[in-house]
Amino acid sequence: MARREFLLGDAHRIAHQNRLKPLGCATDADLAAAIRAGDLDDRMDEVVAAVRASVIDKLTVANPRHLSLPSG
Repeated sequence: MARREFLLGDAHRIAHQNRLKPLGCATDADLAAAIRAGDLDDRMDEVVAAVRASVIDKLTVANPRHLSLPSG
């Protein structure tokens, strides 16, 4: 896991910042606040895509096997 974090961490961090920026957010806390306030209700598809991509990045580092397991 540490090796994957070393190899992918910077790229994932930059990608995450680039996903948040178009939503008008600089941090996850900003995104959470905007969601709670309803500021992004009309852009929920973009929010879901950004969150999904972030979860995939985190799973890629933490436990990539979870990406290939069927849900259910």
